Amino acid sequence: MAMMMRKTAVLTSTCGRLARRLAALVLLAPSAFAASPQETLIAEVAKWVASQNQVPLDQVIIAPLDSRVAVQPCASQYSFDYPFVNRESVRARCLKPAWQLYVKAGFAQVQQPVPANAKPSNQTAQVTTAGSPESRMVLVAASNLTVGQLLQPEMFKLEKMDADKINKSFLFEATGLEGQELVRPLRAGEPVRNMDMRQAIMIKRGELVQLTVGKAGEFQISVRLEAMQDGKLGDQIKLRNTESGRILGGVVTGKGIVKGS
Repeated sequence: MAMMMRKTAVLTSTCGRLARRLAALVLLAPSAFAASPQETLIAEVAKWVASQNQVPLDQVIIAPLDSRVAVQPCASQYSFDYPFVNRESVRARCLKPAWQLYVKAGFAQVQQPVPANAKPSNQTAQVTTAGSPESRMVLVAASNLTVGQLLQPEMFKLEKMDADKINKSFLFEATGLEGQELVRPLRAGEPVRNMDMRQAIMIKRGELVQLTVGKAGEFQISVRLEAMQDGKLGDQIKLRNTESGRILGGVVTGKGIVKGS
């Protein structure tokens, strides 16, 4: 009887230690398996892209970030937007601390199943081509535009075009044209396509640019500094005070304009 009581006590003690260890693992689990700042950012970008384009989340593809980019934890909510008209990149912004990154995003190609009782393709073609062709509004040049010209939304207008003449390179809205330049001339009324433009260099190394710090309407100060590198819209670049030699940084917001943090 005494032997049985000792075995029961040992078993109870062992179970108690096991329970305490399991409890400790449960308490540690959230921190042990917490998502990294990069994983959190990618997940939030994917959800935003899915919502903006009204597609299922599993159809969104986020390109791997540059291994040299260290994503900082964001204490505030992220804000996202499409900074460029081709909508291939998403700009992610954090307020606390203040930083921004560009993330490549796309969509998986979904193959639609063909029903077993589907009609032959020649019959379908006859149905889709019958009557007047469908049309859609596309973005065209409002006037003649030249190579290297910085683009603004007011340079374009929407015109109706037959759907069978439109491909995926055509543009259907004028948002996100800022910071782009033409790589070929466009005639008035000619559609603009993704490959007709590229990000323009808004600041060139060695030129004097205007750095502004503060908020408009409140306290704001501007100073002329020398750019130490080329910069496109949204780029973080280094600037040098030619008198003191001090190095400062800021984000390119326009032609020859930088906003300090």
